[in-house]
Amino acid sequence: MAYKGNWATGDLIDSTAFQELVNSAVYSFANLSTIQSSITSAVDGQIAFAQDTESYYRYDSDSSSWVALLGGADITAVTITTASDSGLSGGASATSGDFSATLLIDANNLATATATATDYLVIEDVTDGSTKKALISDIVALGDITSIVTPANSGLSGGATSGDVTLEVDINGSTSATPTTSDEISISDVSDSNNKKKTTLNDLPISSATQSALDDITAGTTAIRTDIAVTVADNGSGSQNEYFLEGAQDQVINLTTGFKYRFDQSDNSNTGHPLRFSTTKDGTHDSGSEFTDNVTTNGTPGSSGAYTQIEVKADTPERLYIYCTSHSGMGGDSQLTAGGFSVDGGTIRGDTEFSDKEITKFVAKDYSEDIATTSDSGTSFSSNTLTLDVQDGNVFDITLDANVTTWAINNLVSGKATTITVILKQDGTGSRLMNATQINSTTFKTVGAGGLTLTTDASAIDIITVVYDGSDYYVFSQLKMS
Repeated sequence: MAYKGNWATGDLIDSTAFQELVNSAVYSFANLSTIQSSITSAVDGQIAFAQDTESYYRYDSDSSSWVALLGGADITAVTITTASDSGLSGGASATSGDFSATLLIDANNLATATATATDYLVIEDVTDGSTKKALISDIVALGDITSIVTPANSGLSGGATSGDVTLEVDINGSTSATPTTSDEISISDVSDSNNKKKTTLNDLPISSATQSALDDITAGTTAIRTDIAVTVADNGSGSQNEYFLEGAQDQVINLTTGFKYRFDQSDNSNTGHPLRFSTTKDGTHDSGSEFTDNVTTNGTPGSSGAYTQIEVKADTPERLYIYCTSHSGMGGDSQLTAGGFSVDGGTIRGDTEFSDKEITKFVAKDYSEDIATTSDSGTSFSSNTLTLDVQDGNVFDITLDANVTTWAINNLVSGKATTITVILKQDGTGSRLMNATQINSTTFKTVGAGGLTLTTDASAIDIITVVYDGSDYYVFSQLKMS
């Protein structure tokens, strides 16, 4: 049927015309496959809609197929790249959906050129806010360097306002600083045509004169470092591992100021036992903390190259203990005493460890003893236990706020005699009793073998003397001091 634009009431629509109207209508189907199976006698130009792809299809009689017409189509891919020497950076790519990309001017993405006066530069025109170009000759013509100055703390001197300018390094133009080993200085590398380079203070070599002086101090050693072999073994109890230093347990090692001491943990027995230092015996296992000043660690204990190293400085604590971060009790009675001794005008300064050597015909004058209190690291009174540590001193000042049921004195040397004095005070309540009859689980001896009776008045003071002969304890008392 030919196209008819004006229909009137009573016009006849025959089957041919009606079929043409059907073919002209746009029907909606589930998908293209349903279109193809439902419209078996499609005519050229007939249109149908596929719901799954939101697409319109047109029947092409030339190819006898339905082809996409409108809807559902998308750009399959967009890629914006910045080519070499484009002077741009950025770009992006996408396969669907919203898309944006940022492009930036990047001088590093340009080829290098020899500038001439007729070359152009890209500039931002602040007058109208647009990007334009300008000749190099136009920019040069705008002005010249007016002056070169050397500000304070620049480390330079010289400068000028015109012509040739000379700048010189001037140490007087620099501020003073407290140097550290990580600070850097400028050097002239003679092995590389005196090119100027930098190095850290830590990497500066030792001059022959300095080395000679060190050799005088260290008895000719080439390095002021002492290596100490660490192994781990049972301490003889059958249940407690302990550090052995150079094959021996419970060592007292004297540390000298200026030296490094490397505790070598490469032996396999150290596996799982990291060695650290603390000012408290047994470290973090006894409410102490790890001492880390000038301490370095390396590797994994039990593996080659593993160690914990300490450099002894003037402010290193006088006494340190070794401990295992993973297991308590491994430090045993080992301790490190720092400072050594030096002679200055006949005066011995610092802590001195004589390594159990005897001092004969010794005369002491103008000396005093430390008084140990409960504030010291190894001396305490709590939970009815009186604990004294001779490493804190030989004179103790203790105030009782409860009865004493257990008495311990630590770090006595078996077979060696020791005398200690205890200033034992009652608190403001009084009536505190000495119920303990043993020291270190050994029954102590008193005059009359009647134990030790304290003065129980509030704030009363008793002076107790304990003599240890290397095996037994003898206790004497001066009661009720006024």
